[in-house]
Amino acid sequence: MRNMTRPWTHSRVGRRFIGLAFVATLLAVLAGCSLGGSSTPSGSDQLALTQVPWCDVPAINFVDSGSTAQTTFTNWDDVRTQLGFTTYLPANLPKGSCLVLAGGSVHDPIFGGHFVATWNLPGNISLSFSEAPKRANLGDKLQCAQSAQDAKTAICLGVMGNTGITIASPQSASAVQAIFQSLKPDVNWVPANTNKLLATQTPSS
Repeated sequence: MRNMTRPWTHSRVGRRFIGLAFVATLLAVLAGCSLGGSSTPSGSDQLALTQVPWCDVPAINFVDSGSTAQTTFTNWDDVRTQLGFTTYLPANLPKGSCLVLAGGSVHDPIFGGHFVATWNLPGNISLSFSEAPKRANLGDKLQCAQSAQDAKTAICLGVMGNTGITIASPQSASAVQAIFQSLKPDVNWVPANTNKLLATQTPSS
């Protein structure tokens, strides 16, 4: 079991995603820029995303914004075909990484579909993705800026296929750009033991 005492919390990450959605809108009018920051963790040990464990308990939460009941889903297979766009993620992350949470929405009146996920990399470096269908006024050039909420965070906005992608991390803009260029479509990101962990959480009668 991983140490559950970490400097971030689920609520902080949730607020970060709200900030990302706001900043993504502003980035559409910005030119590319060069930022400082820490570099991507080095090392030859890489794990496929399905091998990357959860940092804590599994936290998958997708909301069906098109239903009056605001139905929620915790199974990725139930929502992946309802997003309306292709998800793009790195195929691998450094050994020692863990998945903080993932979620988003389907049938949303603003996004259509929305996918968010945050990993914690070695050295307590966060790596957050916010993805939605490409907006009509969004160009193909990758654009980067510093977060208005956190000057140490580089945020890059770009497009792959039919998907608008925002990546945020306290790394250099060049490191975040390299991550963007490495993204692959439809990567299986759900940790392999997720269903087992979810079953373990079910209270016994």
